[in-house]
Amino acid sequence: MTHGRWLLGPVVAFVVIVGGATASGYWSSAGGGSGSARTGTSASVTLGPGTPSRDLFPGGTGDVAVSVTNSNSFAVHIGTLELGTGGYSVDPGHPGCPPEVLTFTAQNNGGSGWTVPAGTFGASLHLSNAVTMSIGAPTACQGTVFGVHLVGTS
Repeated sequence: MTHGRWLLGPVVAFVVIVGGATASGYWSSAGGGSGSARTGTSASVTLGPGTPSRDLFPGGTGDVAVSVTNSNSFAVHIGTLELGTGGYSVDPGHPGCPPEVLTFTAQNNGGSGWTVPAGTFGASLHLSNAVTMSIGAPTACQGTVFGVHLVGTS
């Protein structure tokens, strides 16, 4: 009977060694595969026509207030606001005032631009010293309401 106990020891040791070799082979395997993702669509940020925030006079400079809307579910960054298509508009009651009497200085909020939060509707951006009226503006421009059409760039 003692002989049977002696043979059992080496058999157990052999099983442990084989089990260790199998685990080592499992962890050193390699694999591969592929995946895909889909992006959502974004809506344009809209700018309302800007308006000078105080009365302008020939040779004078004024601030511009412009409304901004971001209907996206994420924030959008506007790097610079520049004069866009249409430039300036003059109210219909002042046809003798040419829109060319105004100049707009591109704005970038001190170099940092503006981050417009998600779901922003009609927020106002204040643009300091953005519009200037020419010193040669005619008298027909008195009382004129100007629209300043802007475009944002990244």
